[in-house]
Amino acid sequence: MALTIPTAINPPGDAKSLLANNMFIELMTLPPEDRRLVLEDLDDAEARQVYAAAYRVAGTSFAIWEDDPVGFVEQVLGAAVWSVPRRFMTALTEHKQVAVPSCFGSSKTFSCGQLVLWASLVYPVGTNIVVTLAPLWRQVARQLWPEVRAAHTRAGLPGTIDTAQYKLPDKNGLDTVVAYGIAAAPHNEAAVQGIHSANLLLVVEEAGGIAPTIGNNLAGLLVGEGARMIAIGNPPTDEVNTWFEKLCGDPEVLTIPIPAWETPNLTGENFGECQSCPGSGHSPAKHMVDRAWIERTTRVHGPKSNYVRAKIDAKFPKGLTNVVIPAEWVEAAVEMDEPELAPGWARLRDLGLADEDGEWLVQSRAWVRLGVDVASDGGDELVVARLVGDLATVEHTSSGPENADPVAVAGVILKEILRAEALAQALGSPHPVRVKIDGNGLGWGVAGLLAAWGREGKHGAEIVAVLVSESPGREPDEATLRPFLKRDEMWLATRALVRPDEYGMTRLRLRVDEMTAGQLSAPKLSTRSSGHSVVESKKEMRKRGVSSPDRGEGVLLSVYEPAEEDEWRILA
Repeated sequence: MALTIPTAINPPGDAKSLLANNMFIELMTLPPEDRRLVLEDLDDAEARQVYAAAYRVAGTSFAIWEDDPVGFVEQVLGAAVWSVPRRFMTALTEHKQVAVPSCFGSSKTFSCGQLVLWASLVYPVGTNIVVTLAPLWRQVARQLWPEVRAAHTRAGLPGTIDTAQYKLPDKNGLDTVVAYGIAAAPHNEAAVQGIHSANLLLVVEEAGGIAPTIGNNLAGLLVGEGARMIAIGNPPTDEVNTWFEKLCGDPEVLTIPIPAWETPNLTGENFGECQSCPGSGHSPAKHMVDRAWIERTTRVHGPKSNYVRAKIDAKFPKGLTNVVIPAEWVEAAVEMDEPELAPGWARLRDLGLADEDGEWLVQSRAWVRLGVDVASDGGDELVVARLVGDLATVEHTSSGPENADPVAVAGVILKEILRAEALAQALGSPHPVRVKIDGNGLGWGVAGLLAAWGREGKHGAEIVAVLVSESPGREPDEATLRPFLKRDEMWLATRALVRPDEYGMTRLRLRVDEMTAGQLSAPKLSTRSSGHSVVESKKEMRKRGVSSPDRGEGVLLSVYEPAEEDEWRILA
């Protein structure tokens, strides 16, 4: 439970007393654990006197926790701290640099938000600064700082917080910035220059994506006894010898990894109730990595993949094998910001269509396309994906014996075609819906049925059977990546669309589930003796324990436009 701390930085004068001053000084000689126990035993009047004494002696009521971030989180913020964050929070008071390579879903961002408030409040205003960094601005504004604001509000702390800045009044009542966030993109080297304070804390989030030019400059900021840094994030999956990897291997840096196997859902550790969901009564572990996610991720990527090393084992990539689409690129497309709600754009749910309730924005007159991966060639799911302009989603997945019946499968796809046509009409699209179907195996017969139904007037879509085992039939866009087959071209075409630019922007917005995102970064890329690029086959993927990328290839088909169309194309 959080203690009651005066909301004013300068407590009322009647709280001043020599006894309280001495008590504060004696408290600060105790080990943090013992100090917490004493504070818990104080009644409200005694506590207010001690906080007032802390302000008089040290310049801030929160100085009691200057060397105790764990105590601050528990007693001021009222939040529970599980075992590994307790270690790296405490380490930050004893070490200049702490590195935390972490698995997915370890509450690392939540913990960093708490550290921002701790370091902002335990020093007199004007003598300290907290700077948070991440490679992209959206990571700063949408990940870490919402956690800072939420914890600040729950605890009723002084000062004001906006998108990525925390201000407190100084002794004269003037607002002073005590913490702020910046994007440290590779091209923005100047962003990390000229940052100095008597007490400085650098909080580096998503540290796996920090460029060497930025990371090396950070070392120059850590001058003076009061300068410290914590760098935390998932190890990258597709790049070796990064700044973060070298930092974690530096003998002068304390490295505390967080593998999934040490998180509460795997160890059974109980650490209180979730503060993010008031009144829920559930553990914070509900929002963290669990065994089901680990098993699913291992199945999608393979137990020996670098993705599993990074996201589960919190280890850096080893023996890097080239993948078609790096996981970081897929994540960038998944996290792409929505466009501004401007004229010509609308939310799906605002179009008046019964089956469209999404919050995502779509553009008027956009081309609507479907991609269908039929459950064949070892695949275990029927997948229908949809592309509306640059917005890619998965609209249907199913598995079971009914997927062996081409009539039943064609019936499922027909429903999605009619939905897509209604959407295209609502957007005023001048183009007929295009449906790209993997024409190998069962897909050929399904495409034939849908083409016949089109001639009968059941729909007005163009049906394109894509024989992914054929030659692409055109020159490649990139001289260095020459696809051998249409399947290779299909993967490489999507690779080009999700490749982030220097600002982290992609040309495709992926609004897909974790399994689809995982499948998109699963296949490997190799080169034939002829110089052609070849995407790992589903058969080879299964040999190394990776599931068939049916959902991923459904998305790819929605994006892909083959050069040579087969006889199934029907003009509406």
